[in-house]
Amino acid sequence: MRFSLTPEQEAFRETARRFLSDRVRVRDAIELPGAHDLELWKSIAAMGWLGVDVPEEHGGQGMTFVDTALLAEETGRALLPGPFTGALQFTSAIATAGTSQQRAELLPVVCSGESVVVAHLDAAPIRFVRNRLRGEVVAVACGEAADRFVVLAESPSGPALVVVKASEAAIEPVESADLTRPAAWVRFDGARVEATLDGVRLDEARDRARVLVAADAVGGATRALEMAVAYAKDRVQFDRPIGSFQAVKHRAADAYRALEAARLATWYAAWSIANGAAGASIAACAAKAMAGDAFVRCAADSIQIHGGIGFTWEHDAHLYYRRALADQATLGDATAQREAIAAGV
Repeated sequence: MRFSLTPEQEAFRETARRFLSDRVRVRDAIELPGAHDLELWKSIAAMGWLGVDVPEEHGGQGMTFVDTALLAEETGRALLPGPFTGALQFTSAIATAGTSQQRAELLPVVCSGESVVVAHLDAAPIRFVRNRLRGEVVAVACGEAADRFVVLAESPSGPALVVVKASEAAIEPVESADLTRPAAWVRFDGARVEATLDGVRLDEARDRARVLVAADAVGGATRALEMAVAYAKDRVQFDRPIGSFQAVKHRAADAYRALEAARLATWYAAWSIANGAAGASIAACAAKAMAGDAFVRCAADSIQIHGGIGFTWEHDAHLYYRRALADQATLGDATAQREAIAAGV
């Protein structure tokens, strides 16, 4: 097995990194409802990023899930605000399943950026009876930005993924740790369901979501550690860069080890899903656990290495730590992932 990126994937990643570096303004976006920058969203849609692994006939690029995960890693590195990862969870799931009519009707409007769909695949007390939804979700990332939601609901025949228009729900912002993906309280009180994604395999949809969140965490951890190392090289104490002190070097080295292990686990999980490999669910859970822990560690260590400036509002270190906490909690923390692995997923 060749476990490295192809030249095309390297070029794709480099293009994404340059674009995000030029266009993302995190501090401006977090002041917007749902941290949703509409102009940036249109640019992202024009780049084809909302449908990387969506077939071309449905408005996508026809690439693979590995490419989608690589893109999620780069957007995590840039701390891209807004509902991007939630939208990817929807398009990636429905592109490989769903009915042909659902793909034809929903994918083009989502891939073009015309519709902002936020997927929330965590279990929630939502009931789906006779084409109506009742219940609430207390922490939907970027819920204010959505015009459609994809939620996991309990129907008489079992769990189901359903699409419901935001106009059918009551939405209120709530305080949350991650300022780049502000949470919203979403309540459904007899909301009419637009579509039931009967063809979507729930387990596979959640595996894909786990890997996308893991990739976001790997990207964020990478940038948090990069900032810490750069600062350690420049900051001088006792006539020496602080990076020359063992306490700093050991902290950075341990964080890097955890990060690279998480990166490889995430790439492997993405490859497993893209190729239908046995054990893909276990790989997805492992990637989510490792990446979540690595991001929290790298972000926390970045704050410590930066010292006093790392604790200030003006520095971005705290934004990465906030994102790390949110990524770790989404779809279950590391303990929940390991319990799922132990139970055979």
